[in-house]
Amino acid sequence: AKQMAVRKLTPVECERLQGFPDNYTNIKENCPDGHRYKSLGNSMAVPVMKWLGERINNYKEVEDGKI
Repeated sequence: AKQMAVRKLTPVECERLQGFPDNYTNIKENCPDGHRYKSLGNSMAVPVMKWLGERINNYKEVEDGKI
């Protein structure tokens, strides 16, 4: 049987998945990773929120007769 290993994502990898720049959550020198993971877990993915906001705005403009 082939052995599989699970690797924990780094804070930078989590930032990238959420759409933030590298080291965005490293707010002070040597910020503990736990704090960084917690802040990322409490956030929403920036590209997804942007996409949703644009769709809501487009719908509103159609409803208001601007398009």
